[in-house]
Amino acid sequence: MEELQDNWEEESSPKKAKRTILTEPIVMPSFEASEEQVQYAREYSASKIAERKRMKELYEKQSDERLKAAGCVSKFYKTLISDPYFVQMHLVKSARNPHLALMWQDDLMREDGNIIFLSVSRLLRNKYTTPFQSGTFNQWWIIGLCNGLLCLVDIQNPDYHYYLYFWNPATRTKSRNILITLSRDFKFSFGYDILSKTYKVLAFIVESVDGTSVVKVLSMEDDSWRNIQCFPVLPLYWFDHDKNQGVYLSGTINWLALHNYFYSDYEFDNVSKITVEQYVIVSLDLSTESYTQLLLPRGFDEVPRVQPTIVVLMDSLCFGHDFKGSHFVIWKMKDFRVQESWIQLLKISYQNICSSQYLLKFETMELLPLYLSKKGDALILANDQIDAAFIYKCRENRGEPIQITNKVQWLWAKDYVESLVSTS
Repeated sequence: MEELQDNWEEESSPKKAKRTILTEPIVMPSFEASEEQVQYAREYSASKIAERKRMKELYEKQSDERLKAAGCVSKFYKTLISDPYFVQMHLVKSARNPHLALMWQDDLMREDGNIIFLSVSRLLRNKYTTPFQSGTFNQWWIIGLCNGLLCLVDIQNPDYHYYLYFWNPATRTKSRNILITLSRDFKFSFGYDILSKTYKVLAFIVESVDGTSVVKVLSMEDDSWRNIQCFPVLPLYWFDHDKNQGVYLSGTINWLALHNYFYSDYEFDNVSKITVEQYVIVSLDLSTESYTQLLLPRGFDEVPRVQPTIVVLMDSLCFGHDFKGSHFVIWKMKDFRVQESWIQLLKISYQNICSSQYLLKFETMELLPLYLSKKGDALILANDQIDAAFIYKCRENRGEPIQITNKVQWLWAKDYVESLVSTS
């Protein structure tokens, strides 16, 4: 990403110019180019450089909203905002203004909800009271979000067949509805294949009590599901669509799992029979469609009473768990998929998060970290079961409840940034 940003900078001074030192001579194939070929190459290169400069100038002058509007009326702007290089640069810049995408309900008796987007900067300042509604999607739930693209699936179609589609809120575009002919017992995840540069939906189901699973993949361009290798270890809550959905990071989807544990939930009567050594993170590479098992931190040495969780904070895989009913601990994997790189990031006393009215509830319910500021000084975390989210000020060692009055489904929170990624 940094290299991509550097390429946009005008190399007007020696300090900004990028130098490459070659330690070995470059051997080029021997051929002679005609004068016409040389002239064409020069003209082509000049046109590309001019086009990139013009794109940069327009990008700096135009706000996101004006770009969206221009894309509706001008062929030039449509070409501009669909250029892969421009789309990627826009995504890099948008990452500086992160949001959370959530579901909320104005009627607790209904199973459906609406999608909202909350600015992280406003959340950290605790400026929200009632979140705005971005759109009415009463029959759809978010199953994944990647690079500003949402993948949604309907939940109320009474037929055996149901649908999913992709939606980009920033460009106000959506894909066609994709028919799903799978059982409703399938659980879904969503991510980006870095090598093939395509978005993929993953679906899996556990078919028997011995832990046999069926795993399928659907690419954005395809109409049919492909079977891939089954899970080496079953993810926790494999039967619950609300929990342990899998987190996306760097072309992979990751789930918390337990060896030789075939229960669909994390009830204490079942957990009391397991050991720390059974915990593992199952990581699926969306490019190779193969699995890697990641061990948890060595400092995690006691089975917690409530389910631990894995999340992505500061672009790193993190693991959070209860500690003796008094603290919440967060570990960070500094180098993804490197076991030795686990470090303890935070250890927070429940007493310092909020008032005493929540303390007994925290001892029996899991917390979900949602966002950690780049400086590491403010953490947003939530507990969906008590309909509450909190801001923990790390330096001040205190927390405060977020002042949102609506029924927000914090468990469904996804990182969101505006993007120009296509839905087709």
